[in-house]
Order: sequence, then structure tokens, then C-alpha cells
Amino acid sequence: MRMALEMAGLADVPEDSAVHVPGKGIQRILFALDVNVGLLLFAKQRGYDCVLAHHPCGTLLHQGEVYRQHIALAVKYGISPPAAQAEIGPCVDRTARRLRTRRYRSLYYESPNQTVLEPDVARMLGLPLLNIHHALDEVGRQVGQALLEKVLRRRPNATLRDLVKGMYLRPETRMAAEAYGQPPEIAIGRPNAPAGRAAFVHGALSVPEAEIIRCYWRHGIPTVMALHASFEDLERLRQEPAGNLILTSHYAGDSYGFTPFIRVLRERGLTVDCLGGVLDVDRQ
Repeated sequence: MRMALEMAGLADVPEDSAVHVPGKGIQRILFALDVNVGLLLFAKQRGYDCVLAHHPCGTLLHQGEVYRQHIALAVKYGISPPAAQAEIGPCVDRTARRLRTRRYRSLYYESPNQTVLEPDVARMLGLPLLNIHHALDEVGRQVGQALLEKVLRRRPNATLRDLVKGMYLRPETRMAAEAYGQPPEIAIGRPNAPAGRAAFVHGALSVPEAEIIRCYWRHGIPTVMALHASFEDLERLRQEPAGNLILTSHYAGDSYGFTPFIRVLRERGLTVDCLGGVLDVDRQ
């Protein structure tokens, strides 16, 4: 956890991450996007010393507070704090409240793999369990944004098609497309449309909702890149398309942050095996 925080430039563990079952002497790690009871049993049977999940698990009652980071992220991309607060504030407040209510209810059908069941089973198995979410997303955001800026420096008049081609410079993009059938796509906009300024809006717990994407469009950032979007948000944005939206795919976008982290773990002598959407580009 400390290693991930250092890589992301964070001082404290975000509310969407936790060491659920602590452990020592860890050498073999199983790393997956999501963890359920079956995966924990598999890890124990295969002799792993620790299971590392990306997405939140356990209760993490206040994880919705991380969604408020969308305001700080908009400011980082040049939107003024008053404008970001006024235009994004109501959206993030609503989402944070909704997520807290869901976590307080802890009904399994509402949030699979996010009840006490998984940490309880890991504890009974004597299997260390943690999840690292926002920190690795921030690492990935920096990687993805650097990629966009590299393309735009080389081609100031780049089109959306150029940005998508540039994404294939990352092995995660190629692997997601070739091995999992999840290529990046232009969800809103014409391939030959000028990209202009582009922002990779990633992290802050979850993908930006429609109101957040429109805020970028209104403030001189016509192209937003995100991992994915809900069907409802895409439909709303398509009704009044005032900008562009590129989607990386979930596996590729998240793995932008995983690759450097996995390399650090392995450089320290740890064995890391990946599955369930964590793309292991160095091995494959």
C-alpha cells in the first residue's frame, strides 16, 4: 500500500482502499480487478501469500468521498475552482450520498464483492487481503495523460483518430484489443474531428458522469478520455454532443497504472500473477 501511495504522490490511504487482512512474509501475490470468495479459495489452494484486489471490497463506508476528487481533477486540468465546484459539486455530492447509502445497506446484489463476506473468508483462510484503487488509478491517469500530450505535441492538429492510434503505443491497449476484444473507441465525435485539448479523466473512484464530461467541454477541453461510461450517460451526451469522448476500455485504462506498479513489486523480488482484467504486459 505504501509503495502505491508513493508512486501516486499520495500521503494517506484513500477511502476506497484498505488492508482488509494484514500479513507478513509475503512473497507470492495474486492480483485481480475484483475478488470474490471463489478467487480467495483458488489463491489459498495455489499457495499464494496474499490477494491484491483493485476495486473496493469490504464495507469501506466512505468510499464515495473519493468521487469528490473529480473537482480537484477538473481544477488540475485548468477549470477554475469556482466553476468546478458550481458545475460538478451537485453531481459529486449526489454520487457520494448514493454510494454511502449503498455501502451502509451492504446488500450483496447491489454491490457484489463489496460486503464483509470476502474479508471474513480471507481472515478465516489466513490469507492477507488488500485492495488498492485510487492510488493506482492516479498512476494510470498520469500515464494516459502523458500519452495524449505526446501525440498532441507531435501533431498539434491531431484528430480523434490520431489520439486513438496514439493509444496503441501502450502495450495495454494492444493487449486489451487483441486478447480481450476491448479496443479503444470514439464514443462521441467523428474520427476526423480535431481533438484540441484533451484530458484523461480517470481515477476519483469512478468514471466521470455526464455532467462532469460536459463541464470539461464547456471550459475549453473538447476531448475527454475515460475508461468507460454508463449507457444512460452516453445516451444523454449523444442527445447534445458538445464535444468528444474517447473510451480506452476498462482493462486497458486500469492497467496503465498496473504495469509500473507490478514492475516495482517484481523488482523487489516478489512474485506477482495477474488475472481477471489485470493485464500483465511484461509476461504476455
